[in-house]
Amino acid sequence: HRLFSFFSLLTALQIYNNLTFSLFQHCVEGSCPPGWTQFGSRCFSFNFQGKSWIFCKAAGGNLASVHSEEEYSFLKTYIKQVSGVIERTWMGGFDSVQEGVWIWAPGKPDNAGGVEHCLENYQDKWNDNSCPKILPFACSKNM
Repeated sequence: HRLFSFFSLLTALQIYNNLTFSLFQHCVEGSCPPGWTQFGSRCFSFNFQGKSWIFCKAAGGNLASVHSEEEYSFLKTYIKQVSGVIERTWMGGFDSVQEGVWIWAPGKPDNAGGVEHCLENYQDKWNDNSCPKILPFACSKNM
């Protein structure tokens, strides 16, 4: 009888823990993880330690693409708040499918040396740069 009561109590605790975890997940759904900041329906993170842009993928996101003027303004402000300056920053965009055709926005990249296929924000403007270059990066992920 005591063994049955012990297992009944254990089962009740497991159900309680599962229910509590489900409620916790529901409460935090729609919010960004620690170290990420919400803007609209996406979460953004900025890493000002110079790394290759591929580290953004390892952090669970993608390089931040810009979907509106408001979002671009937010990103510039956010990067400045985190780093203290407007940093050269990897952003989401590339022209490796067709040279000079930028999927993300109209523009006139110069593709210096024929090897610049990735997008950076540089001096408050978008620029193409060599993808293996080590720069700070802005990541985004959907909520």
